[in-house]
Amino acid sequence: MERIPSAQPPPSCLPKAPGLEPGDLPGMDFAQMYQVYKSRRGIKRSEDSKETYKLPHRLIEKKRRDRINECIAQLKDLLPEHLKLTTLGHLEKAVVLELTLKHVKALTNLIEQQQQKKKKKSV
Repeated sequence: MERIPSAQPPPSCLPKAPGLEPGDLPGMDFAQMYQVYKSRRGIKRSEDSKETYKLPHRLIEKKRRDRINECIAQLKDLLPEHLKLTTLGHLEKAVVLELTLKHVKALTNLIEQQQQKKKKKSV
């Protein structure tokens, strides 16, 4: 379940909307649910809660890095062999990105040249 830190119960000045009342669902403690979703601004966290908070962030960051690394590996596989041979040994991530940019620019220039040739022939 996604935690919404800013969710608060509706202010008492608003009219009640028709819907579920706390007594409609036996076993559900709405007061406890609202405690979970209350804003935590100004509340100091203990060391335990800092670790439990950082764990999802660490996992999210790891997934992000894994996606980046996978994309770089795919770019490396797409590069023509003659570009891979311009470097000695292992291709670093930055080198893979630079070679990919070089290749895409070369392809773009080639396409532009071909389009200009077509325009000249049709005129």
